[in-house]
Amino acid sequence: MMSSEKTKLIARYDLIDCKDDYDCDVHWENFKGSLDYYFNKYLGYQVMVKGKNMTWRNLSGSKSFNLDNVIDIFEKVVPETSQLNFYLYQTGKNTYKADVGHHDGREQYYYKVK
Repeated sequence: MMSSEKTKLIARYDLIDCKDDYDCDVHWENFKGSLDYYFNKYLGYQVMVKGKNMTWRNLSGSKSFNLDNVIDIFEKVVPETSQLNFYLYQTGKNTYKADVGHHDGREQYYYKVK
């Protein structure tokens, strides 16, 4: 799924590494700011996501949704857990990859914005 273009880390949320509530708030605000910077131009577009290694069963799946709010890039795909890491990379024009780590393992999501 990777294109020949260089992969670039564009957003990072390290909830596992937060030292206290203030630190977590700073991480969250910085993360939302990064998502806004990269995805605001796609509001109203359709996003298709393919997931790999999801849950402790290592399932695969896909979904699509309209991007109504930039935070949907995060909230519509991540598992419901209180602690996780989310690293989002741009892999090409309109293509992205997220690496998500949490107590059940590591998951990967591949995004295509149309």
